[in-house]
Amino acid sequence: MAIDEAIFKLTVENRIPPTLRLYTWNPPALSIGYFQNTESPLIREYLTKGYPLVRRPTGGLAVLHEDEISYSMTGAMARDGFPCNVREAYRKAHESIRKALLNLGLETTLSQEQKAGTNNALCSASWLPYDIILEHKGKIGGSAQRKSGNVLLQHGSVSLPEEPDRDCLTDEITENFGKVLGIELEQQELIGEEVSLSEKLAEKKYRQWKWNYRGRFLFLNRDQQVAEVFL
Repeated sequence: MAIDEAIFKLTVENRIPPTLRLYTWNPPALSIGYFQNTESPLIREYLTKGYPLVRRPTGGLAVLHEDEISYSMTGAMARDGFPCNVREAYRKAHESIRKALLNLGLETTLSQEQKAGTNNALCSASWLPYDIILEHKGKIGGSAQRKSGNVLLQHGSVSLPEEPDRDCLTDEITENFGKVLGIELEQQELIGEEVSLSEKLAEKKYRQWKWNYRGRFLFLNRDQQVAEVFL
């Protein structure tokens, strides 16, 4: 999460080009949305099972990162091939992943409607338009966003019902992002500025109990929130 935010901050400062990042989690972990309350029984259930927890810089609901692949894309909207608005970013990213999965034999579609889940904690329980749906299984992919000016950070994950070849899946996703966005992607490692800033963010924010468990807001009850800023 620190790396995604570092890329986002440097993009806002116009110091790096649009970036697509693909990654997995080691160890498996639970990520929660920017506004989520860690006192949720479902979140507590995962914590008692020993999963580490991290709060994302974006919104949305909790995601278990196990047997899945995550991505982030960051860029200035309507510039350098980046989508023109947040809705298009959501749709095009998920269409890219859907096509990659289809090429590997997984029958997937994009949701055309919004469905409220039976709980308010897990991302997989709630559907938004353009979420990734696997035939006979349900939602396997969703994303969350954060915007500053015209710069968007969008990241998400796709849970995998079977173990594909990770290198093959990564190549397929990369190729289809390029096709859907109409751009040519160039592979590279994180640059020094991204690494340095992500290490600072990890130390001062993402490794801190206060950020992960108390969050951006102090929850007084289910219906009322009082802001407590600690950036």
